[in-house]
Amino acid sequence: MKNIVQAFVFVTVLLGTCDAQIFSQNFNSSTTLTDYYNSSPSTNQFRTIDATTGATVSVSTNALVMTRGTSGNAYAERNVDFSPIPSGMIFQFSFSVSGGGAATSAILIAVGTDVANGIAAPTNSNIFARFAISTTATSGEFIIRDIKNSTTGTNTYTGTHTITWALNNTGSIQTYTAPDGSSETIADGKADIWVSNTREFNDISVDSPTQTLARFKFYTNNWANATVFTIDDIVINNESALPVELVSFTSNVNENKVTLNWSTATEVNNYGFEVQRASTKLGTSWEKIGFVQGAGNSNSPKNYSFTDKPTGGKEFQYRLKQIDFNGAFEYSEITTAILENVSEFKLEQNYPNPFNPMTRISYTLPVRTSVKLRVYDLLAQVIAELVNGIQEAGRYDVTFDGSNFPSGAYFYKLEAGSYIEVKKLLLVK
Repeated sequence: MKNIVQAFVFVTVLLGTCDAQIFSQNFNSSTTLTDYYNSSPSTNQFRTIDATTGATVSVSTNALVMTRGTSGNAYAERNVDFSPIPSGMIFQFSFSVSGGGAATSAILIAVGTDVANGIAAPTNSNIFARFAISTTATSGEFIIRDIKNSTTGTNTYTGTHTITWALNNTGSIQTYTAPDGSSETIADGKADIWVSNTREFNDISVDSPTQTLARFKFYTNNWANATVFTIDDIVINNESALPVELVSFTSNVNENKVTLNWSTATEVNNYGFEVQRASTKLGTSWEKIGFVQGAGNSNSPKNYSFTDKPTGGKEFQYRLKQIDFNGAFEYSEITTAILENVSEFKLEQNYPNPFNPMTRISYTLPVRTSVKLRVYDLLAQVIAELVNGIQEAGRYDVTFDGSNFPSGAYFYKLEAGSYIEVKKLLLVK
């Protein structure tokens, strides 16, 4: 996440690492106000920024400045949908106040489905949530106010401060990283409000939980004469919940086995994990080798494991394809496993033996070499050629299908460079 040097409002609902920026404005590119809004706004523009008679809005010292003279109000709104519309977001801006006097809910910040064009205040039924900043009789002081529940914060702040507004519209409990670095949870349809490292409000009700986080607006209301609000470094990130927060994914090698271990902090709508493998000798061609069922919805850590016995080389890559119940998926990072050194040529006894009709033949190669693996009948006639080519060092498993052969004893022979070994197998139908 972006660290802002100045104080800012920092809204976060986190599960996973979506962190897709959907709006950013630091007012550094121009001192002309009209450069920052448009009736059909680009990604980083407002729809309208303006003020009524008696108040002004300008860009000064690389910030948006709202000033009240003896009357009037100011606003900056983007009453146009984000694309995509987030169900959780990070909403940051630096804020300070000077001049003026005491005023309850002097400036408000709203997020919702429709935040109203122009100076008009949003209709409560159209917004998801809002909060206000009140000013005191002392210049530069402000207090956070929870409008929905008509409650004022317990602390008074001066100068610039980091305010965190956590909003959750994902449909389930979510986890987010608080300003003090702690991991906090928030219920669906609720909000947290922090100032610096102090949480002023915890899991408070929002205005209309059925509304979306599609649009936003800053607007003044009942502010005192000579008040100046400075807003800067606005950054809004889409932090909609991902199906799962994967916190670790490792591989452990023991002889010819690779054990994959992974854990999740939280899960939402998690159907499960498709385990995929690729040989480094074969490029990045991934194959599905297994599936592990997920926990569905969980707000507590979960641990998973999967054991693989790869063949055809010594170095392999693994990844997880996490799939949710509606088919959406995300890939994990890649972990690499290197099998322990193979020190000798070896042909193992087939398994199972006796068999009907399938059996597995395994062998190891300490070096890259030409390999032939053939099956013979009792007359020393070749009835099946299972391998004929160059192979890398490593362990190999080959399947022999005896469906087309009668019951009886057979022999299989491995030729690997100068190494030759023969073993007997028994087909019983």
